[in-house]
Amino acid sequence: MTISPDIDALLQDKKIIVMVGAGGVGKTTASALLAIRAAMAGRRVALLSIDPAKRLASALGLGLGHEMHAVDLKHDERSALPHGSLHASMLDQKAVFDRMVRLHAPSQKIADRIMRDPLYRAASTNLSGPLEYMALARLQELTQDKNFDLVILDTPPDTHALDFLKRPNILAGFMENRVMNWLIKPVLAMGKLGLGRLIGLGEKLAGGVASLTGFSALRSFGEFLLLMQEVIEGFHKTGEQVVAILRDHKTAFILVAVPTRAAERSAVFLSDQLAEMDYRVDGLVINRCLPTATEAELSKMVETLPAAAIDFVNARRAGEEKVIGNLHKNLSISRKKNRIIVRIEDQGADFHDMDGLTLLALSF
Repeated sequence: MTISPDIDALLQDKKIIVMVGAGGVGKTTASALLAIRAAMAGRRVALLSIDPAKRLASALGLGLGHEMHAVDLKHDERSALPHGSLHASMLDQKAVFDRMVRLHAPSQKIADRIMRDPLYRAASTNLSGPLEYMALARLQELTQDKNFDLVILDTPPDTHALDFLKRPNILAGFMENRVMNWLIKPVLAMGKLGLGRLIGLGEKLAGGVASLTGFSALRSFGEFLLLMQEVIEGFHKTGEQVVAILRDHKTAFILVAVPTRAAERSAVFLSDQLAEMDYRVDGLVINRCLPTATEAELSKMVETLPAAAIDFVNARRAGEEKVIGNLHKNLSISRKKNRIIVRIEDQGADFHDMDGLTLLALSF
């Protein structure tokens, strides 16, 4: 593996590192490697994965859950710095949703009522977009945790990562459009109007929802939103805080790719989308590169391998160098400063234990 010496400076300087990239490029492994390296250099690291495939638990050899799990760091005599710490977890969107409700509900009694509501149980697990939003809420929690000074976020594959970054205020729509008024006003009017007039008002305000679902369902939804009003306001404030966190100079985005033309196109597209959202791409990790060879190893290859095999290796190496060069050039268009580039050699297999990950993390 080759690595820019600036990566250690970045790991020491930043408070949040967001790892982004297409599926299947080794983003989770790269996240774990940087987290281990930062922890071995003295930082207190929180590693959070929102990858639905749950590869982080496998890579660390741990049965990770929602709560932060301490990872045993291997002692390394070469390190002159005191070891920090590494904790890791997988995102549990319902656990975060429940915590947000308890945090923002006006009372414990109302929080309990919300969490017993069947609409809440459905929303907390099936509402469109909560995975991304709850990941951001969890990120905001971790940045406030005094036990950590660096948070590394392993995100879903490319298009999902864009959703993750575009939706810091996914639930703010309840506050910004008329949905709340449409559904709450009929409930507030319940004590003043007769049932017929109330249903008519409901149809007018809710665009016919009452006639389609029946007033009972409309009333249940309105009552639920009344209970949730302060919680949704809390979600909105959290979203605003996360936007500020992601745009802060102490947050870095690292793009992970592999040296193929398809991955190059995906990486350039993702980088362009990030630039449009005004997020900084500070680093580029190129995973699964051909191993470098010494002169002796090259001589042995010439002696033992068929010419066709050597030609294939040389062609692949040339192709990799072209892809890496294109990425460096094209990803630099939107930003003036140079990016940190890390090249990770192909290890031939995924890691399933800390020994292998630590050895690779310290081989930079």
